[in-house]
Formats: sequence, structure tokens, C-alpha cells
Amino acid sequence: MIRYEDLNDISDGKLYSESDVVPIGTNGCAGCSYCCRSDMGHSIVLNPYDIYELTKATGKSFDELLVAFIIEISIIDTVALPHLKMDEGCKFLKNDRCSIHTNRPGICRLFPLGRIYDKDDFSYFIQTTECPCENKTPVKISDWLGIAELDKNTEFIKKWHRFLRFEQKKVSTIREMSGYEVNRIQGMDEEELEIYAGIIGEEDDYKNAKENYRVSKVQELQDECDEAVKEVMKSCISILFMNPYDTEADFYEQFDIRLKRCISVMRQIN
Repeated sequence: MIRYEDLNDISDGKLYSESDVVPIGTNGCAGCSYCCRSDMGHSIVLNPYDIYELTKATGKSFDELLVAFIIEISIIDTVALPHLKMDEGCKFLKNDRCSIHTNRPGICRLFPLGRIYDKDDFSYFIQTTECPCENKTPVKISDWLGIAELDKNTEFIKKWHRFLRFEQKKVSTIREMSGYEVNRIQGMDEEELEIYAGIIGEEDDYKNAKENYRVSKVQELQDECDEAVKEVMKSCISILFMNPYDTEADFYEQFDIRLKRCISVMRQIN
């Protein structure tokens, strides 16, 4: 989701695949927990697989993680997404070590790597300015990630990225259509506005409101737009995150079922 103006400013300018060997080894981050102690803002964005893994590690549901102020939900790139609450560093940092290392979020697994997307695929790049560890050692990217069934996870990441684009487009379309109708009403003269009110069955409302009808109608449309956008975001959070995953069952099968349901629900929201 994060966009960079120029990759050369933060990397070596090269793109890598998971089979490449790159200098990112940090000796287990021995003696360093800089990135985990830092105020990372909203940057540790979580996807459904991350929540599945956090639930495994903590035994806490999505709701319980929220209530415990371990995660929070923010608007990121125009959609609502959960992220680790990092204003005072990571809550999972214990004695300068990660207490959920086996189940840590994907962005944590990547660091100091990043992902850059090209349509429906992605490549890795090295964030050369972020990690303070010196003299990094060569490591194969797939080994660095340490994800079981990496092929399945890679396909999931691609699906997730496509879905986020779909959600962004849905939100954008709702706002565009609402804006078009608002501009149309604002551009009508009084005679056109009265005819419009009659066509939609609000002739009495127009007569009673007089000069306030236009203002109230515009506000109504804007409120409806906001509610539709909220409904899209609430549906996505509810279906894809809040409804608990069975951590004893295959995540990817569960996600595919939820994804189809979520898209179906979103298509019904106007």
C-alpha cells in the first residue's frame, strides 16, 4: 500500500525475487531492537493472514486485540485497515526481543525488505536507509521470510493487493457518483429544482422547504455517500478481520470463502 516517489532514494535500485540471495542478514538483530522500539505510526499495516497469526500467538480475537490497544483501525490509502499500535513501540517487544517472532506480521518479516507492485505481481527491494545494522550478511529471501507454504502466501498477497485496489475503486466510485449528483442539483435553477423534486416524489418537501430544499438535499446526498463508504469499510473489516478464523484450519481456504462473500456484499452497496 505504501508508495515511493523514487525507489533509488531508499534502495540499491534493484528488484529481487524470493529465490534471490541478498545482503539483509542482521545476525538475529542481536543487541538491537531499534525498529520495534520506534514510533512507527501506522506503518505496520496488517492483512487477514497477520491477524490469523496474531490470534495463534496470543489466543486473542481481533476484538480483544483492539480492546487491549495492541492494534487499531485507521484509514490508510482511502480504506479502513488494522495496524499495530506503535506510538510507544511494539507491544510484543519483551526484553528487547520479539515475543511472537514465529507469528510476527508480514511487514516485520520483510524488514529491511519492502515490496513493490506491478499490476498483479510484486518484487522485493532492499530498504538501504532504514535498518541501522552494519555488515549485513547474504540471505536467500525465501529463508529470510520464513513462511510455511510460501507459494500459497505469495498468491494470497497478490489477491489481497488486488482486493485493496477493488475496495479503493468502490469507495472512489461512490464518492464520484455522489459528487456528480450534488453538482447537478447545485447547478439547477429553481424551476428545474422544483421539477426534479416532483420527479423523485418530494414536491411537498420542496414547497415546504422553499430555499432550504437545495441545501438539505445536497446534505442528504453527502450523508448517504458517507454512510455508503462506511458500509463498505465496515463490511470489509467485519468479514475479513473481525469474524474469528479457525487457527486449526487452513487459512487460505477460509480467506478465499470470505473474500468472495465480501466482494458480493460490496457490490450491493451503492
